Amino acid sequence: MVPPFFLLILGRFLLLLLAYSASRLLFLYWNLNLFADVSRLDIVLAFIHGLRFDTSAILLTNAPLVLIWMIPWSVCRRVWFCRIELFLFTLINFIAIGMNFVDAEFVKFIGKRSSYDLLMIGGDVQRQSLSVLWTYRGFLIGLTLLIALIVWKAPRFPSQAVKNGWFQFVFWRLLVVACMALGIRGGWQLKPLHPMHAYFTTNHSVGLLTLNTPFNFLRSRPRMTIERTRYFSDDSSAIQIARDNTTLTRQPLGLAQRWNVVILILESFATEYMGVANDGHGYTPFLDELAKKSYYFRYNFANSRRSIEGLPAVLCGLPGIMLEPVITSDFASNRLDCLPKILAGHEYSTYFLHGAHNGSMHFDTFSKIAGFEKFVGLDEFPKDNPEDFDKHWGVLDEPMLQYAVRVMDEAPKPSLVSVFTLSSHHPYYVPRRYAGRFPKGTLEIHETIGYTDYSVSRFFAEAKSRDWFNSTIFIITADHTQKSDQVRYGDLLGGYRVPLLIYIPGLDQKLSYSPDRITQHADIVPTVLDLLGITKEDRLLTGQSVFDVGRDGFVYNYTTASYWYLDSKVFFDMGRPPNGNAAKRHANTFSLKVIPEDDPDVEIGRQRLKGIVHYLNNGLIKNSLHGWRRAIE
Repeated sequence: MVPPFFLLILGRFLLLLLAYSASRLLFLYWNLNLFADVSRLDIVLAFIHGLRFDTSAILLTNAPLVLIWMIPWSVCRRVWFCRIELFLFTLINFIAIGMNFVDAEFVKFIGKRSSYDLLMIGGDVQRQSLSVLWTYRGFLIGLTLLIALIVWKAPRFPSQAVKNGWFQFVFWRLLVVACMALGIRGGWQLKPLHPMHAYFTTNHSVGLLTLNTPFNFLRSRPRMTIERTRYFSDDSSAIQIARDNTTLTRQPLGLAQRWNVVILILESFATEYMGVANDGHGYTPFLDELAKKSYYFRYNFANSRRSIEGLPAVLCGLPGIMLEPVITSDFASNRLDCLPKILAGHEYSTYFLHGAHNGSMHFDTFSKIAGFEKFVGLDEFPKDNPEDFDKHWGVLDEPMLQYAVRVMDEAPKPSLVSVFTLSSHHPYYVPRRYAGRFPKGTLEIHETIGYTDYSVSRFFAEAKSRDWFNSTIFIITADHTQKSDQVRYGDLLGGYRVPLLIYIPGLDQKLSYSPDRITQHADIVPTVLDLLGITKEDRLLTGQSVFDVGRDGFVYNYTTASYWYLDSKVFFDMGRPPNGNAAKRHANTFSLKVIPEDDPDVEIGRQRLKGIVHYLNNGLIKNSLHGWRRAIE
């Protein structure tokens, strides 16, 4: 016999599930303009997918009550107990569902579901709370009526005791605990349910509809992911500096309009491993030769030290400037116009390939947020050849890059295809058929670097025979560095140095550029847009086109202890204790000489860094990275 407490939990859960769906309907109705270009199917799917998030939120917020409901029934039948638990049930769900009601309007201001970062501006919210409640008193009345209906219909404990044996007593409670654990986790998938899983399409609005605010709020937490750093009294001053230092000094090149774009992101592929950067001593014979035919930037830097941060840096121009990667942070649902989203608006087809298990580092979900139409991971990759897999991570580099050629063959043109390789990662697996072919070097990664380099050579060997080859921009970089055994790469700067090659085989005109220019991940998106001749008024103010010879290149990064900055003249870090805050001048990135901190070139760089950090930090908190024009007009 099903015990009363189980029926009570099930009945109240279903009522709350209906209430959450009703609040989602309110969100849809109140923000119809956000969904003008969303298909009815996607809206229906948002409601269906939203049930997972609703289930998790309901179980999380009502978990203390569930524990109360499972205590012996003789206590539950007492009047005082029933009144207390009903009051708690009403209060908890009034607050939780009320958050959904509030966000139906608040989303118009912040462009996302509220999360813990809302508390960072809690003073402003508190000061405006009474006026907000009065302005939206209709919401308050509707919420009160909805909660009253739930309480009225909510099942109560029976007045008569029901006796069960010890087996039934234990069984039903274990069943409840198991169901709660599964429901809160969001299912059996590789990673627990996360707010960014709501973005199952490339349309940002659909993700907002799928989410509910209690879930988004509870899944965010005080992790000190970012500080509200304000180096200037107003945002406009910082934005002006960031804009001045990232705006083209000329009209866009537009020499490759509607050309295809291929971006290869090589796992852990440090500049240290390339012969072209180290007097011929390296493990990349193909890339060394390709660099001679490419626009090769020898002083390129990653904007991250982790793959999960490298992806947004390369594809969106958003550097890793906080403790937690943006992909898993409270800002994952912020508006972020990444390269695939921009190009999709210009009729490009977009594909992202990464051979690891689906869910690995949330790349599959982030690819949707970034705007990729198609994602190919381990689940989607053809399984007809067992030798295509390394039995550890997923698809080996050679078969994945060969598959990328097939994707380019079949993709509607123009197209953007990005491939994130994985073989040059622990356990550094090399297929048996290539045993002994690549130098083992001095580090265990070196042999797989050789294998990845060979895989890239096979990719280009196939690609150059295709009709799309001479109308394609190829960009090759890496997500981050890894192990090092060279002294000159053992400093702070060496830990960020990754290659950047831009190969444009079909371009007749030779572009002006400096191979010694300081470049970074954040420069890739503006460079591609410069070549394609695409302008974006509300662009991200983080990087420059590497072909803009009228502007000096620079790089900046975050190390958890400080922000550091490098341009063609000076290097300094900002935020460390005084004895580690020395500014330095250099002739190249390997010879640094301490200079006074008040050096004029240092001050120019410091203002540049402060402007960008202020813009990025406050832009993430306010979800205004692309709304900066409002602050300066």
